[in-house]
Amino acid sequence: MELWNFILNSQKRMDILEELSLANPQKSLDIAKKLEMRWQDVSTQLNLFVEKKLAVKDGTQFYLSKQGQVYKSQIKNLQDLENNIVNYSDFIENHNIEKIPDCFVRDFLTWEKNKLSHLTSIDVFPFISKNIKGSKIEHLGIFSRVSKDIQNILPELDSNIIIRIIYPLEEIEKFEDGVPKEKYNIRFIERKEMYCVMQVCDKIYSWIGFEDQKNEFDYLDIIEGDDKRFVEWARSNFEYLWSNAQKI
Repeated sequence: MELWNFILNSQKRMDILEELSLANPQKSLDIAKKLEMRWQDVSTQLNLFVEKKLAVKDGTQFYLSKQGQVYKSQIKNLQDLENNIVNYSDFIENHNIEKIPDCFVRDFLTWEKNKLSHLTSIDVFPFISKNIKGSKIEHLGIFSRVSKDIQNILPELDSNIIIRIIYPLEEIEKFEDGVPKEKYNIRFIERKEMYCVMQVCDKIYSWIGFEDQKNEFDYLDIIEGDDKRFVEWARSNFEYLWSNAQKI
């Protein structure tokens, strides 16, 4: 809790952190004027933020770091957050988690029983396939590409299983025989609106992946687990994208 104590023990620090943003760097003098604080005090705190990786300095300007964004958000469980921030610091820096909508960022990394997993490229399809075949009640999926192998598995599932899949709109041409309309539901969303790939199985297990620094979805380094809050969080993200996707 050291970093949280550093922030929460000072109203001044909380106000300065609140003023920072990912997209709009500001000079310490401008922040001081907005908050009606002494410039020297603001400058000192901002340099401490940089030291603790809550902010990034670019010349004479400061902006929020990805880690700082997570701390700035309204976090329910501070202890879980701090433990996960330490464990996930490299993952955060290597992925575009800043694309997660604000309504979901506040609960990011507040889970207890989740883990980082690394797959090899040859593991990805068997992993996805196992999750699909293992679903008994419901299967939700968001994939960045249409795979014939996956499409061949879905019709084999019991017709009582609820299946919903989201693909990028740009992938629709890969359905050579048209979009399937039986047994499972497919919707499409523009690629630029997607910020994650995932599977949610029977409301008891989920994994989620994000874009890497090259803006390609990373299926190799993922977060997975059966923590109830994590699964609900992943499912909420799915429902958000599902509501914004379109049926063709």
